[in-house]
Amino acid sequence: MSDEIMWAVRIDGSWRCVDDTIPLDAEETLYEDLPQWAIDFQEEAALRGVLAGAELAWQQAEIELIVNQLMAIEEAEATGENTGALPGTRVQWLQYRTKVRNWKDGVEYFPDLERRPSRPE
Repeated sequence: MSDEIMWAVRIDGSWRCVDDTIPLDAEETLYEDLPQWAIDFQEEAALRGVLAGAELAWQQAEIELIVNQLMAIEEAEATGENTGALPGTRVQWLQYRTKVRNWKDGVEYFPDLERRPSRPE
């Protein structure tokens, strides 16, 4: 039995310590030193998780704003009074709501806040 610690690294960058008594899983590769790419991959994944959480919180807040905006437009159309609605038509706000709802993991550029859907102007 060896006392030498090795690193079993998966393609997703996750790793575990092993020695010669611990068998590797099929998707693991054995390394003497933990590769920098695996460390970087895990750090990037953690950051992406934080950013995704922030974007999902933004999404929830924006959906609430859209609901209120659509009510304000509806009330203005019914009464003819100024209800303080933001710029944009009902159709534009409905289209925006669809874009906001679809802003989630798997969509191109998510969670880059610079690429969020834009409100109607």
